[in-house]
Amino acid sequence: MTAARVEPVDARTARDETLLAIHRVEEACADDLAPGEPWRSAAEALGYMRNPPSDERRHWWLARLDDEAVGMAALYVHGSSPLGWVHLRVLPRFRRRGVGRLLFAAVAEEARRHGLASLGAHHSTPDGAEFAAAAGAKDAQRDVRSVLRLKEAELPPPTVPSGYALRSWVGAAPDELARSFAAARNAVDDAPQPEGQELPPWTVQRLRDVEQAVARRNRDIRVTVATTDGGDVAAFTEIRVSAPPSLTASTEDTATVAAHRRRGLSLAVKVESLRLLRADRSDVEVVPTLNAESNSAMRAVNTKLGFVPIATLTTAVLQL
Repeated sequence: MTAARVEPVDARTARDETLLAIHRVEEACADDLAPGEPWRSAAEALGYMRNPPSDERRHWWLARLDDEAVGMAALYVHGSSPLGWVHLRVLPRFRRRGVGRLLFAAVAEEARRHGLASLGAHHSTPDGAEFAAAAGAKDAQRDVRSVLRLKEAELPPPTVPSGYALRSWVGAAPDELARSFAAARNAVDDAPQPEGQELPPWTVQRLRDVEQAVARRNRDIRVTVATTDGGDVAAFTEIRVSAPPSLTASTEDTATVAAHRRRGLSLAVKVESLRLLRADRSDVEVVPTLNAESNSAMRAVNTKLGFVPIATLTTAVLQL
């Protein structure tokens, strides 16, 4: 049997065909999608791989048997976090031939070169759980992936508490709100996270950097915030969507600043954001979201909006 070979891929300089080979492996192994929910398109994949934010390092590998792409891996390092995230996929018919072990060995070597203390990865299938256990990883946090059928959802006008107002935009945050919005984004630090995960703090500089990276991918950032009478951002939600036509839009962070919680602001901003998305983008049908299983507050908001759980992803963490 021919041995697989693993090649590192620099997404900044690689040919489109090499990156699309990675994309095709990912698409063939996508096992946590809702019925009728597409994997991201080839154009979206190229945009994602070529345009990371500047505070995130991404490394890619492609495994081949003869000339056929049979597996892929990626390592994501956020800022100075001691935990790196691994994404590893092998086509089903080529599993249990050592391809995954070769890919993981390349990832682990790169992680040690960066001085990482641990690696985290999601698994949602028996094959994934078996591979993680064989690598020595221990199961930790569980996350629930849910989807909303946007066209069918009941989205009544939001109820906004006294002393607050809603404001929405597409693209870059207005200059007068940028500092307050960046500060509010740090409220997501309260959400459950795997041990060892350290996300870089949100600043205006980081906010602008992410906005520019997403724009280079030809995707829109759609934000709705709740502001106080004094003009400070108290709660926010973000959706990203590619240029039309696109069947899906991805939910990013939603959070309320600690001093303003338990007033219904997360529900208000999220329902307003979804209403505007539906009004503006008749092509979008599915909106997925991912939340820690233990994050009962946000999962309750999603349930009220009509999100339906479709898969549970377990985070496995390996100490290096």
